[in-house]
Amino acid sequence: MPPDPTRPIRLRWGRLTEPVGPAGRPRTPELDAAPASATPRFLGRIYDGGAMPAATGRVFLANPATLDGPEAEGAAAGVAFDASRPIPILVLGSVVPKAGDLVHAFAVGGRWVASLHAQAPPPDCGGCTAPQKDLTVSWANSLSGPGSTKMAFDGVDEWRSGCANQMRFRLTCREGGASFQATYYSGGPCPGGQPSSCTGPGPSPLGLALSLSSCSPFLLQYDVTAATCPSLASRGFYRFTITL
Repeated sequence: MPPDPTRPIRLRWGRLTEPVGPAGRPRTPELDAAPASATPRFLGRIYDGGAMPAATGRVFLANPATLDGPEAEGAAAGVAFDASRPIPILVLGSVVPKAGDLVHAFAVGGRWVASLHAQAPPPDCGGCTAPQKDLTVSWANSLSGPGSTKMAFDGVDEWRSGCANQMRFRLTCREGGASFQATYYSGGPCPGGQPSSCTGPGPSPLGLALSLSSCSPFLLQYDVTAATCPSLASRGFYRFTITL
């Protein structure tokens, strides 16, 4: 019987198109598709091979490393590395690694690449380290009663709220000081209409007075008076408090 060169192709096609696959269930494209391979990566320990760069965007040498140690809370991790295997890694980012630092390298375009970035310092709100998370601003109002809303953290040094009770709020902790702004919108739904803002610290007649502050727990309290912020005081607002 002469060999049939198309037989392997026909058998493969039959396995792919038969209604029930080898797993004993109906074929499903989502389940039968081959899973995508993960990006190769490894943990490396930087070492000085004699020509260690002083800036990123250069190639550093690293030994493959593994972590070990007891699995208990507070236990120290042990680092083991293979000094016989120098692996070149292109290091990007803003932080230059030192000998002994651990880096996580990924395979990109046929080479190993690691990216190191410095963590932004916590925002300083006038001597207090502000929480790097969302905050809550509460208000006291003699006409409509109390209320509160969240201010979302931007990841750097600013918190902003959406519209709440026809108002929007912003806190900025920058250059060692805190600046809080409350804006009321009249004549239309927030954020439309006419905005009226007061800022603390700020001069009269558009200022808010910082009356109380605490670092732990974090708290900033601003008072509103008819003399310093008539636009908000005339609408019943007399205090804003920022807490975690």
